[in-house]
Amino acid sequence: MDFDFTAEQQLVRKTVRDFAEKELAPKALELDNKRELPKDIIKKAAKMGLIGVVIPEEYGGSPMGHVARMMSIEEISRACGSMGLFLQATPLGLWAILRFGTEEQKEKYIPPVVSGDKIMCMALTEPTGGSDPLAMETAAKHIGDKYVVNGRKCFITNGSTADYCVFAARTGEGPRGLSVFVVEKGTAGFDPGRVERHAGFAAIDVAELFFSDCIIPEQNLVGDEGQGLSIALTSIFEIGRVGNAAVSLGIARAAKEAAVRFAKERKLYGRPIADLQAIQFLLADMDIEIEAAKWLAYHAAWLLDQGKTSREISKEICRAKAYASEVARRAAINAIQIHGAYGTLPDFHVIRYLRDALEGVSSAGTNEIMRLIIARELMKD
Repeated sequence: MDFDFTAEQQLVRKTVRDFAEKELAPKALELDNKRELPKDIIKKAAKMGLIGVVIPEEYGGSPMGHVARMMSIEEISRACGSMGLFLQATPLGLWAILRFGTEEQKEKYIPPVVSGDKIMCMALTEPTGGSDPLAMETAAKHIGDKYVVNGRKCFITNGSTADYCVFAARTGEGPRGLSVFVVEKGTAGFDPGRVERHAGFAAIDVAELFFSDCIIPEQNLVGDEGQGLSIALTSIFEIGRVGNAAVSLGIARAAKEAAVRFAKERKLYGRPIADLQAIQFLLADMDIEIEAAKWLAYHAAWLLDQGKTSREISKEICRAKAYASEVARRAAINAIQIHGAYGTLPDFHVIRYLRDALEGVSSAGTNEIMRLIIARELMKD
């Protein structure tokens, strides 16, 4: 087995890390406080190819693969979790259109999002819950050459700022009763609602979306009618959950690095607290778990680069998402413990890491759902 990264991948990591440390890390706390992700930062990331890492060149992408995407999101999230989440969530809709859309849809919607000129969201979650798509209540009624949509979405990343929204709605009953559409900002009957004030990823926009007799033309149907569950799950697994593992990995690394720095600098009884075995054990555990999470996450990304589908590697993807998000949470808590009272002060950042890590545990599917999927796959063996 070859565990080496290619020269191109190593260059991606260095380039993205330099960008993250220069452009994002110094501003991360300010962005959190303002609850804003400036368009100029998004444009800079887009210019580097970070939105279109897995998008073909003919649609404006820089197709370096899922391992390169893992690296990019990890390095960005190490500096700013909110920007990492943006890079994790924005390609969800792009992937749905790329994999299942018409050529006209690909040419119209993908290039402006990849370039950073437009923002895209994917809206699946409803008040009934995101883990049970078959309980979806938003409905699209086919009338003539159009669909009339009514319903409500919640907890949608980029919800109020998105120019394009890829969403799922009910067009029938059962597993074949969901379909996916794309709607543009400003369409009559399509409106953002409340912007949520989440504890973590504070700089990213998360909002409700409302459909009230919203008319969607037939040509905005993505894939075939009734194919929505497959389309949604493909994007969630291959883009959302693998991306979530990358975000969590970056947060965990940031927490560990902050803890190591503080432990070396903070003195107790005339000696750095890094000399204390209790502190050393906390740091060692963080290091072990982060390295294990890294291999799970990169293995899932590598399998996607080998052409495996989410159906074939659902277990590997769920392992990566569940473990990486839980490791990030534990790393942030341990970092706060090592910092003592300083750990809850915003200027030391570790409380920000914890807030972001807590959001990652439920984002892209709860870890209880990850375990159910893993267990189901085990029963097939």
